[in-house]
Parts: sequence; structure tokens; C-alpha cells
Amino acid sequence: MNKKELLKELSEKVASGSIDKSEVMDAISGEGIKKSMSHLSIMTILYFIGAVAVIMGIIFFIAQVWEDIGSFVRVSITLGMGLIMTMLGSMLVKEKEKKNIGLVFQFIGGLLIPGGSMVLLSEFSTGVVHMWPIAITIGIIFLFYLILDFAQKNPILTFFAIANGTAFIYLLIGALTEGQASYKYDDLYAYTTMIIGASYLALSHNFKTGWNRNLVGILQLVGSFGFFVAAFSRVEYIFAGQILYFFVLGAGLFLSIYMKSKAILLTSTVFLIVHFVYITDRYFADSLGWPISLIILGLIIIALGYGSVEVNKKYLKK
Repeated sequence: MNKKELLKELSEKVASGSIDKSEVMDAISGEGIKKSMSHLSIMTILYFIGAVAVIMGIIFFIAQVWEDIGSFVRVSITLGMGLIMTMLGSMLVKEKEKKNIGLVFQFIGGLLIPGGSMVLLSEFSTGVVHMWPIAITIGIIFLFYLILDFAQKNPILTFFAIANGTAFIYLLIGALTEGQASYKYDDLYAYTTMIIGASYLALSHNFKTGWNRNLVGILQLVGSFGFFVAAFSRVEYIFAGQILYFFVLGAGLFLSIYMKSKAILLTSTVFLIVHFVYITDRYFADSLGWPISLIILGLIIIALGYGSVEVNKKYLKK
């Protein structure tokens, strides 16, 4: 990339809001960046501790007074407080000096809104709450966060949009299959989880630049973990599934190199060990004896551990 292309890309990122002008100036000066990062880390830790304390306080307060208050107050201190926190956070993030504290309020609101919505359904329903109202409610919350994230572009809103969107998919399947034997739809849930896991990995690749880059690691970890768990659950039910799963894990190792992802490398290696344990226990424990099986398995695990370290040093740390 030549100088002209680099300057053009930098100006585009500043214009889109992915990079702040002050960050560019700090990077150029070489002094401000270390100071700002140190200050940001301390503030982030304090904000996180404060947010946890607030959430715990709200939970304990609600638990203590729950039986003594009416339905309207129950909804107000859960859903109402969640909406207030989210709106307050949305106003604060517009100001640079108050952006971090605004994100904290949005985080607290994001945790309260889904639970408060369930309280609303429970308090004002005439009987048992079925899956359809729950699915529709979570779908509305998903759209709410999607629109808010499109308007404000910050990772907290993206996180809750993804979380509620994922919950909506599972709840929709539950609503469509309500009243029927759940075991008949194990395949459907497994393949849905695999699709969602792959979608998380695709999102993480797309988020490497921009305001959602802080979500890349968690999306890669959760996405790969969900995909491998769901695929492993189908090993027994697919023709040659035990062999095919090795190819799936091999593809995961290749993907970890392509995406330079330690999270995908970790989950691929862990599930490779899990699958070797499964194969060893199923086919070799009785024939070779358990001690010999353990020796073979131990050597395999050592080899996999060494291989993953070498892959990390050679391909991911560059």
C-alpha cells in the first residue's frame, strides 16, 4: 500500500467514525497514546466494577421487594429501568467525554430489557405464557437494538442485537414446534447452531475493522465452540460422521490460520482432543486395554498441544 492509498484509507476511517482525529494525533505524537491507553484501561475497569455493582444492587433490591409490590411497579423497575438506562446511555455516548459511561448505561439497560419484557408478559398474561408471545417480544427487542445500533454504531448495541437475534431464532423454532416431542427436532437445533456459529465467524471477519472490532474475539470463540459442539452431537447420526468430524476440525485449524484467530485454534484443538478421547474409548479401550489406550491418548494430546503452539508461533503471532 503506497502513501496515497494509506492516507485515503485513513481519511475514510476518520470520516466514518471508526478512528477519531485525536487518536491519529496521539499516534503521530507517540506520547499520548500510551497515556490514553493506560487511562482508558483504568476507567474501563472502574466502569465495569461499577456496572456489576449496580446490576447486583438492582437484582437484590427487586428480590427483596418483589412480593410487596404490584404488577405495574414490577414492570417499571425491570423493563422501565432498562429502557431509561438505554436511552440515557444513548444520549451520553453522543458526547466524547461521556461516551464510556454512556456505554455502561447501555450495557445495564441491555441486561434489564429482556428480563423486564418477560416480567411484562408474565404479569399481564391471563394464563400460561406460550412460546409465540415470548418469541415475538424478543424479536421486537432484536429489531430495537438493530435500529439503535445502526443509528449510533457502538459495540455494546451490536452485542445485544446479536444476542437477542440469536435468542429469537431459537425461540422461533421453539414456537413452531411447541407441543411436539422435542427430541424429534434435535437435528434442527443442531444444524441451526452450526449455521449460527458459522454466522458468528463471518461477522467476526467483517468486524476486524470498524467500531465492532472489540467483538471479534468473543464472536470467534462462541461461534467456533457452538459449531463444534453441534457438529459433535451429530457424529453418531451421520454416515461416517466420526471420520467426517476430523475433516471438520481440520477445516477449523485451517480457518484459524487464515483468520489469524487464537480462539478458533483453541476450540479446534480442544475438540480434536475430545474426539480422540471419544474414538479411543469407543474402539480401543476394550481391545488394547485402558492403560495402553491412555498412553496412546496422552501421546496424541501432547502432539496436538505441540502442534497448536507451533501453529500459533508460526502463523498467528505475525
